[in-house]
Amino acid sequence: MSSFHKNADEIRIGKIDDCDSDIRKTGQEMDVIRQRTIAYEYLCRLEEAKTWMETCLKERLPHATDFEESLRNGVYLAKLGNFIAPEALTLNKIYDIDQRRYKIMGLQFKHTDNINNFLQILRKTELPLTFQPETTDIYDKKNMPRVIYCLHALSSHLFKIGKAPLIHDVFGTAVFTDEELDTVSKDLQKCEHALPMFKKIGGILSKNADDNGSTHKAILSLNRALDTEKSITSAILNPQLKLQYVQNRLINEYKNVLQAAKRDKVQTALNHSLSDSYVPDEYDELLTQFEIQGYITAVNYKFLWKALCSACQNDDVNSLHKIFNEDWVKLKNYVSNNIDFYCDVVKEIMECSKDVDVESVTNWNMIFQNIVNEGNKKSSEHIDHKDAITQVNHALDSGNSNDLYLALINANLGLHLKIEKYASPLLFEEMKLEKYEMERNLNENEIAASVSYLTSIAAISQAVDRGDEEAVWNSLISKQIHLEGLRSHCRRRYFSALVNALQVKIRENCACPLLTLEDICDTIEMVNMKDDDDEELVAVIDSINKAVFEEDSEKLMSLLKSSCIKYSSPLHKDEQNLYMRLLKKKLVHRESQNLWLDDIVDTINEVNTESIRVKELTDALVRLNLAVIKNDTVEFWNALSCPLLSGSVMLEHSCIDIYFQMFSKTLKKRGHHICPWVVCHTEAGNTVYIDVESYTYNWNTPKDFVPYARYLSRKDISILIEKTNKHHVNKYKQLIIENSILKIQAACRGYLFRLKLKQRLQYFRDNVKYIVKIQAWWKQVLIQRKYGTVIKIKTIEAKLKRERKQNPWAWYKIQEQKIIKIQALWRGRRAREAFTSLFHSTNPPLKAIKKFMPLLAFSTEDYDREIELQTSKSEVVQSIRKNQELSKQIDDMDLKIGLLVQNRIALQEVAAHGLKLNNLVKHNSMTKLVFQNRHDSKGSFMTVTTAVKGLKSLTKESKKLLDGYQHLFYELQTNPTYLSKLLFCIPQNKTNFFLQNVVLSLYNFGAYDRDEYLLLKLFRFTLEEEIRCKVVKPFDVIASTPLVLKMAVSLSRQLSGLNNLQTIIGPLVEKMLNDRDLNIETGPVEIYKAWRNETEMKTGKISKLPYTVTQEEALNYPEVKLRLEKAFRQLKSIVSMFLDKILESTDIFPFCITYMARVLHRTLISKFPHTPEKDILKVIGNLVYYQFLNAAIVAPDAFHVINLPRGAALTTDQRKNLASVAKILHFSAAKKGFGEESSHLRYLNPFIIECHEKMKELFRKCCRGPTLEEYFAVDEYTEATLLHHPHIYITVQEIVDTHALVVEYLDIIAPNPNDRLNELLDDLGEVPSVAQLASRDVDTQIGETAEENARLEVCLALVNKFQAPSNDMTDLNKLFVKTKELCVAIVPFLNGDHLLEALCIGTTREQQEQYAEQVQRRIYSGQAKADEVMSLREHIAKLRRNLQLLEDDGYVTREDGYQALITSIALDLCNKGKYRQAQRKALATLTRTKQSLQEKTKYYEEKCQSYDQYIKSCLANLHAGKRSVHACLRRSGKDTQKVKSKLTVKYSGMKLMERGVLLEIDGLSQSQFKNVQFEITPTDHNGVFTIKGKFMGVEMESLEIDIQDLLQKQYEGCAIMDMFGKAKINVNLLIFLLNSKFYGKS
Repeated sequence: MSSFHKNADEIRIGKIDDCDSDIRKTGQEMDVIRQRTIAYEYLCRLEEAKTWMETCLKERLPHATDFEESLRNGVYLAKLGNFIAPEALTLNKIYDIDQRRYKIMGLQFKHTDNINNFLQILRKTELPLTFQPETTDIYDKKNMPRVIYCLHALSSHLFKIGKAPLIHDVFGTAVFTDEELDTVSKDLQKCEHALPMFKKIGGILSKNADDNGSTHKAILSLNRALDTEKSITSAILNPQLKLQYVQNRLINEYKNVLQAAKRDKVQTALNHSLSDSYVPDEYDELLTQFEIQGYITAVNYKFLWKALCSACQNDDVNSLHKIFNEDWVKLKNYVSNNIDFYCDVVKEIMECSKDVDVESVTNWNMIFQNIVNEGNKKSSEHIDHKDAITQVNHALDSGNSNDLYLALINANLGLHLKIEKYASPLLFEEMKLEKYEMERNLNENEIAASVSYLTSIAAISQAVDRGDEEAVWNSLISKQIHLEGLRSHCRRRYFSALVNALQVKIRENCACPLLTLEDICDTIEMVNMKDDDDEELVAVIDSINKAVFEEDSEKLMSLLKSSCIKYSSPLHKDEQNLYMRLLKKKLVHRESQNLWLDDIVDTINEVNTESIRVKELTDALVRLNLAVIKNDTVEFWNALSCPLLSGSVMLEHSCIDIYFQMFSKTLKKRGHHICPWVVCHTEAGNTVYIDVESYTYNWNTPKDFVPYARYLSRKDISILIEKTNKHHVNKYKQLIIENSILKIQAACRGYLFRLKLKQRLQYFRDNVKYIVKIQAWWKQVLIQRKYGTVIKIKTIEAKLKRERKQNPWAWYKIQEQKIIKIQALWRGRRAREAFTSLFHSTNPPLKAIKKFMPLLAFSTEDYDREIELQTSKSEVVQSIRKNQELSKQIDDMDLKIGLLVQNRIALQEVAAHGLKLNNLVKHNSMTKLVFQNRHDSKGSFMTVTTAVKGLKSLTKESKKLLDGYQHLFYELQTNPTYLSKLLFCIPQNKTNFFLQNVVLSLYNFGAYDRDEYLLLKLFRFTLEEEIRCKVVKPFDVIASTPLVLKMAVSLSRQLSGLNNLQTIIGPLVEKMLNDRDLNIETGPVEIYKAWRNETEMKTGKISKLPYTVTQEEALNYPEVKLRLEKAFRQLKSIVSMFLDKILESTDIFPFCITYMARVLHRTLISKFPHTPEKDILKVIGNLVYYQFLNAAIVAPDAFHVINLPRGAALTTDQRKNLASVAKILHFSAAKKGFGEESSHLRYLNPFIIECHEKMKELFRKCCRGPTLEEYFAVDEYTEATLLHHPHIYITVQEIVDTHALVVEYLDIIAPNPNDRLNELLDDLGEVPSVAQLASRDVDTQIGETAEENARLEVCLALVNKFQAPSNDMTDLNKLFVKTKELCVAIVPFLNGDHLLEALCIGTTREQQEQYAEQVQRRIYSGQAKADEVMSLREHIAKLRRNLQLLEDDGYVTREDGYQALITSIALDLCNKGKYRQAQRKALATLTRTKQSLQEKTKYYEEKCQSYDQYIKSCLANLHAGKRSVHACLRRSGKDTQKVKSKLTVKYSGMKLMERGVLLEIDGLSQSQFKNVQFEITPTDHNGVFTIKGKFMGVEMESLEIDIQDLLQKQYEGCAIMDMFGKAKINVNLLIFLLNSKFYGKS
């Protein structure tokens, strides 16, 4: 017991006093200890009250020191009142329940309502008034200990009736800080009221219930009984104890609980007794009557709860009813009919409280009351739920969709679904139908299921209505609807079909305007059927494409008859050839694409239309030809009037005889022809062959067809009609018209003549006597003239007759000049017609060619030159291909050298570090020696693996990556369209950086001719693209100068461009700077001030002139005017000097400037064709002068145009003079003048206009510069002649950025999937990071950072991945040229309208003799050899063979009479001079190219030999030690075989398997590997070994392996190779074995 007191004292002192107990304390110290002890006890009471309230309220409360302050607003107290009596004090009566106002505004008077409500609850609980506080005790904090005292008493009171737990004593266990103790102690000292006796609460409550002391005795008796093992039945049933609801069956349980409670109370009293302030009470160690009653009530509730749970599990209704009717339970609102619902609530509580200890439950009364309340609530909800179901069924029976919607959204129905009013029509219709089919009311589950399902279906209609395709698809595939047969690729079709279905229902005003499930299923089924049909259709179309491609007409017709293809007109089986022809034609036009359905249907319709028209045409042609043959004029006219024959040509019925006569005449001429077929061309361009005799037609050329038809074709008919109309009908019409006009004229003249005659007759009648006299005189004159003239004529005629008879040639000689004029006029007319047809006709006739054939007297040389040109092209292409093969061979040899060197290094590493396996991997080594432990317990093996990383590493992946970037940058460099488009895709803030860094790096800043050529080519494409996309009017180029032009100007000022600037304007600037008297001042005010200053300096007196003047006032002084005029003269003189020098130096302008001016000029004219030239030239002037020359004139020192002494600088006057000159030149270039703001300078405007004209000529010269190809002498073979691949130096960051940009904008810069750029990017794969691309041969580098990796510079050798141009057409071109040569030689000796006719007609003996004479002349002149001479017929036969070959390849066609060949000869005639110049130029270029390619081939061959020698050297010197196998062979001399036998290495299969070299052998188990032996013997060739395989000592297989092949396999990542077709060998370990055994160190 003493030890217990000692420990308790330590606890007490540890919490209250820090002083040593052995030291005597003063009185003041004793007071402090006492006060702190009281504070500690009170804090314990606060902590107990707080903990108890937290248990009741299920809410965390403030700390004990702040607990009193938190009670002042009454919120927690009101919540406690709600806990005690929730029906009397509901939560909504609590003011500021969340304490927001309290936290913001502090304590409000309204908070007293909470306190008053709490006090009213205390009164209702019958708590003695002794314990109840006043409102001011709480609100004004007058007596807060009384409030805590009340809470303690309230807990005991509530515990008695089973509504709350008992407060737990924490004295001696709670710990508080000194600050907390001191604070509470000070507060208690300020309190005017004494602390209540908390320990007396139990005694006070007991004494209040004890009237005469008998109760106290009974309590003592019971407590004594609890201290013994005797029964407490009599004591607890003592009526004086006034205990209620004691159950005899629970006496023992009461005893156990009460004994435990008394022990706890004794222990608590002991703890309190250790305090100096402890005042003992008789109830400190006794259980009070309230406590006893509380424990009894708690035990009763626990056992009642267990009984309740058991009854609910057994569904024992009687027991449940008895439990709820226990008189001591005192439940309110109990309804016996709701017993099932009470049971459900209990079961729910049991399910939720499986892990809750029954012993820890305290508020039993509330639990039981809540069961009743919750059960009553469930009963009420059940009734309302049934009513709601009834309302739904009633709405379905006699209501409408709106009534059903209101019934469904009733909360009592408990659907917990969001029901849209939009879905109500569908719900009403479908649920009504469901109710009708079931013939009963719908229950809860059926309503919920229907609403849930139909709401989902209605959601589809709603989504369709608002056009949300995604929502429609999500609804269709939802599990709730569970639609089958949905196809994701048909989602858009489903949506469109559902939209149409919904629109149909809306248009038809259906009762339910929404889609039902049946509608949706039908729609989906319809779409699926359509999709199936589409799939079948796609298959048929694909088969049609194959049939067309294979030209299988029978298969095509069977496919076209497929039912899945719908035609507007029936198929014609007879037209299968036309079907095939048109479909084949469309397939060819579509290039890589297949025929589509529209193409097929259109072709069918087109063929059907063609068939109808051809049949009509056949009928018309047959009728017409037969009518002509039968001389049936009426039938002839009817046939001729058919629109298919006459077309739009007008026919004159009155001229029917003329037409018939012309047709008969033409048909008779063809009587000797035997071919019944005529060729016609339809409007669609199809050729049809019509047999007039058999009334049939054919789309293909008949076997018996010859080009000389016996009957008239439609073309013949059209020609005859036009010819007849032109030569006969028109004349006939003209004659009729003339006759009509003559009749009219005659009538008019008759009338006028009669009128005149009548007047004349009247005149004669009036002068008869004078007329008679005149007639008599005139008759006399006539008689005299008549006889005199007749005599003269007769005399001359007789003389001429005599002369003609005597000498007729003399007579013609006299008329010679007239005859010559007539002949010349006729020949000139014929020649002009032939010349016009030759030069201006698309298809010149053969006759016109024959007339001008003498012009091609020496054309044989031209054709020989053309053949030579084609041969040279073929040789160039072959040389290029050969060089490419040599280049690839060099690359392969380079790789082999690298692999051999790498293998050599690996050998050295192994030999040098063989004894130190722990240090095999070195920081700077290129290889790693790795030991790999096998997990099959068969030993270990050692492999050499190369640590390779980065772009330049010697691995297949790295080389592929390197080659990929070399190919990519070559394509970007040589094809400027990619970069020009890319520059317009990337953001503006990145364009400058990309253009000025990456692009210039890609072209080596234009340092070499090739790079400058390609860079300017890029500038051209970029400028054209920018003008095409961004420039709206020409002056936009001036307003916002394109970045490309700025870079071109910058490039022009570098290197040679700088020298050009120094040459052009350097001397002029030097001259200006050296002229000390030069002062170009054009400001009147400045001139005036300078003049005034000079005057004062000369006179030494103050000038009378005003100090400040305006510009107008200054100009009034004569001296100012004189000086201004002098400045103008100087300015004009210098400007003229500059302008003349610039004009003279146009030829030495940097080509970059002149070429960009040319590109700018052509692009602007192309886009703005109607813009005046002057405006275009102003834009050119802005580039040439303002951007290139102007800055160099204004600041010559900044652009190094002049060289100033070190430290020297231009003066202000010098800069002003240069600026004045530059300004006038600028104004001249832009044609700008001075206006009102500078009126004194308007004097210079005429001079500026004069200079502008000179500037325009300068700009025109700049725009007439040569092209890039002409300037740099670049052709299509230039790249192929380069000895070395072009190189660029570029950083890793720039490589990654360029790759990323190209990938990001690939769809824009290369939209065609077949573009070569797509193939190059596919080879590269994903964009690597800078770290991956910049990795070295080791994992890390000392001091290496990400920034250093990004700046790492790489040299790329640019290589073209794609092959040289094809020369497949070269042979055909040669054949075409030779055929032309043959044709030219024999055309003068042929007859016919076209070449085919001329070849078919044949030749006469006279023509053959003429041809033979010409051939003899050519032999004599040396133009032909005797052994090459052919006769005319042989010549024609050879020409026919050549034409047949050309026709097979599509060069010429028989249908137009081989017109393509004749047209080509005509072009040769027209452009003979140009062709010859082009041929000579092309031959010279090809000759140079061939020479360069030969030099390159020689260089590559020498390089191949050098590499081959080096490889042999590497193999021969793999190791120089004594164990070197080939060194041993060389030293052995004659005993080579013996040495080889000694050097042979033999391994069993088991041994090689243990080493990891041999993996498996087909057909042998591992146990038989010991019978297999491998012998490895070196051969005489370096690096080559013979491996023999023996089984049971018998040689089975033998092969030779080359170490280079093994290294190549290792490089390519091939880890396992096949040997003898059976054995699987590890390549890496085989190489290691060969290295270690044959190339090891001595």
